[in-house]
Amino acid sequence: MSGLEPGAMESALHRSMKRMVRCELESQRYRVVEEPLYPPTRRISWTAYRPDLLGLRSEPGVEEVAIVECETHPSMARFAAKNHASLWFEPEMSCEGSIRRILAVPRGRLHAVDLRLRRHWEIWVLGSTAPLERISTIG
Repeated sequence: MSGLEPGAMESALHRSMKRMVRCELESQRYRVVEEPLYPPTRRISWTAYRPDLLGLRSEPGVEEVAIVECETHPSMARFAAKNHASLWFEPEMSCEGSIRRILAVPRGRLHAVDLRLRRHWEIWVLGSTAPLERISTIG
């Protein structure tokens, strides 16, 4: 399958989910990159991982990275196997920095998500055109 563009074999639902979340992040002033093959700046690093979406937002004194995983059929075993814990971010010295983690799932699939993920991940339940529910982190 070499030669295919990233996302060439993804489902229409997965593309739609990424489009929805991207729109929401852009409305929150993030610059969004879809399935980046490598980190877009030297201050971000990861190993053997590629998020569905990566958002970057910088405001005076604060820099934030958002990573998004869109799971059409959530499987906690598959999700845990992703190397998202390898993500590392160092903000400018004069800024506070944070990493925002978002797991997006389609309506009707929340039951498959272990809500203990909320320690580190926001969980977004997506409808056909927009997020229906945003469940915030608890830590």
